[in-house]
Amino acid sequence: MTAKISPSSPLPLPLVYGTVSLGLLGLAWVFSTSVFGWVGSEVLPSPFEVAARFANLISEPFAGAALSGHVLASLERWFYGVFLAVLLGVPIGIFFAWAPWFRAVVNPVFETLRYIPPFAWVPIAILWFGASTTTQAMVVFIAAFPACVINAQLGVQHVDTILIRAARVFGAGQYQTLRRVVVPVATPSIFTGIRIAISNGWMALVGAELVVGKTGLGFLIAQGQQNDSVSTIFVGIIAIGVLGVLIDLAVQQLERRLMPWKRL
Repeated sequence: MTAKISPSSPLPLPLVYGTVSLGLLGLAWVFSTSVFGWVGSEVLPSPFEVAARFANLISEPFAGAALSGHVLASLERWFYGVFLAVLLGVPIGIFFAWAPWFRAVVNPVFETLRYIPPFAWVPIAILWFGASTTTQAMVVFIAAFPACVINAQLGVQHVDTILIRAARVFGAGQYQTLRRVVVPVATPSIFTGIRIAISNGWMALVGAELVVGKTGLGFLIAQGQQNDSVSTIFVGIIAIGVLGVLIDLAVQQLERRLMPWKRL
């Protein structure tokens, strides 16, 4: 007999394991700092110190803005860079696989540029745009763009040729085959590229804010260092991690809605 899962079934094991692991990490943090004092607050503040600093940053400005202002500034720059990377990268990746002549013309330039680290562009971006939102969004774009191109290309290349031949047998032209057959089949790979792009862009943004930011979570961390406020640094680090997880979960939900047949 096979067991049936009812609405009242226990929580999925991955969620249970994840909750337990986070709980154990939190306990280890509490015991090593607040209970036994194995680690000094100048190295690792206690969770209670970080929570108090978090509450303080929500209500009082630090480094030019409250915590919500730094979060919104980071999200704005990240969104501009990732949106442009997806908007350009996915079509380019599709045509890399679909149009050999296009790949022959563009791919050498793409392959050369994608091996240049995003932060190598920071000095030239500052010369072009100054220490502005555009500079940081440009770094995000450079970090996110290759993943969109490569995964879209791989998704199209792995479409079964039988599906393409069947579409052409039924009278579909090149554009119809691409739109109605190839792109839908390649969508899982495209979404994988988008998720990688989101992660790469988010990490690159924080690095850019550490260098040229005037607001944002990366700038908050840098100012915490300058003010010898380790708790501020940890608030910024935790905020970066939590926001990254929430963004990824939102993309997964979108993927489930667009592709209900694909189990994540």
